[in-house]
Amino acid sequence: MTSSTTDFQFELVSHCLKIRAIGRHLLDQKEEAFRTMAAAIEDNAARVLLVDIREVPGPYTFMDYVGLGEHAGRYLCRVPVAVVALASQLDPDRIGKVVAQNRGANVEVFTEPADAQGWLQKYLVPQP
Repeated sequence: MTSSTTDFQFELVSHCLKIRAIGRHLLDQKEEAFRTMAAAIEDNAARVLLVDIREVPGPYTFMDYVGLGEHAGRYLCRVPVAVVALASQLDPDRIGKVVAQNRGANVEVFTEPADAQGWLQKYLVPQP
């Protein structure tokens, strides 16, 4: 399954929902963006989520990172979330990740898509 909106492209592959964010909607309209992602997880019965933000232009403020973490904690706690970003997009202290994890989200941040997919794979392996 592949679909898109003007702000996101969605692809479901083997219970992994991949969302590619396009433009600043994710930063400028966080509430709406995270509701859209949560609905896509539910609609597709996804077990894991990979969010690629490499096409979301900066600048990123401290409050952007905090807001992303807060919204991830509010809307994305149901599944493990791997975020793929450019090194230049990352906060050195990973404050967004910390905020999300403090709110119960299972989030990791990567600069390589293969590393993100590898981390998510452990959640897709059937448990004995």
